[in-house]
Amino acid sequence: MDCLKSIVVGVDFSSFSECALKQAARLAGWNQADMHVLHIVDTSTVNHLKEYWSCRRPLLGSQAAVEKIRAAASKQLEGLVEVQKEVRTHVDAMTGTPFLELLRRVRDTSADLLVLGSNGSSDPSKGAGVLATKCVRKAATKVLLVRGYHDDRFKNIVACVDFSESSHRVIEQAIRVAQQDGASLRLLHVFSAPWRGANYIPRPTPEDQQQYSDSLSERLQEALQPFETEIRALQVETNVVENARESDGIVQFVESAEADLVVVGTRGRTGVRAVLLGTVAERIVRESPCSVLAVKPDDFTYDFD
Repeated sequence: MDCLKSIVVGVDFSSFSECALKQAARLAGWNQADMHVLHIVDTSTVNHLKEYWSCRRPLLGSQAAVEKIRAAASKQLEGLVEVQKEVRTHVDAMTGTPFLELLRRVRDTSADLLVLGSNGSSDPSKGAGVLATKCVRKAATKVLLVRGYHDDRFKNIVACVDFSESSHRVIEQAIRVAQQDGASLRLLHVFSAPWRGANYIPRPTPEDQQQYSDSLSERLQEALQPFETEIRALQVETNVVENARESDGIVQFVESAEADLVVVGTRGRTGVRAVLLGTVAERIVRESPCSVLAVKPDDFTYDFD
């Protein structure tokens, strides 16, 4: 990951978000970056709590109820963050809409990275939660979703390369993390054979199929050439895999490689602005068994209006 100056991490007090906080602190420590830790109490929850307290304590005004909620959340948040003393940390518990408040804080701090647990109260077996996925789709910065209870260094990283404009940044970020953690790195390109499913295209010979796969392997090696200096001390492999569905091929490879981080670009070959995440990236975020680092294009923005 390129030199980070500002990291925003969202905490909802779930075990996954606590691991996300520890990962964010590790990254902030590497880069001597500021870490902005947020807990947002959803407005709907605030309204329900105000109704609850109005029944039990009718003299407690609406604003006083909100301040009571924020104070309780702040106390819990500060206790959680206290262990990260070596990192410059800014703590804020607030009320609002979690998605919007996270993206506003990313904007206001010019954050280089947003770190979230992949799930809060949602079932992790069903993939990343709605808020996490929405932030990957919309946040105008890189997003790290921490899956499971992984709060230690990354050991085995897979970088997904589709030869789009974002591929260079994907490789760059994956190398950065691998360097910091001493991790092994696999560059992966999954392709759907162009002759698959088209009856009007003569099926190529096995030799022709192998030649096509070899040409993709050569392109992967070429994609690594700008990083020759950076990868000298790393264990790097290149892998080309055929699968009718690219996302399936990536998830299966990640599982078989026992990877703990997969790096993916959020806009691939289509280059369509309306496709903010992209079908393949969306499925990887949802289905990946490990943490995901989503890399955005340089010109990506989110319009709050």
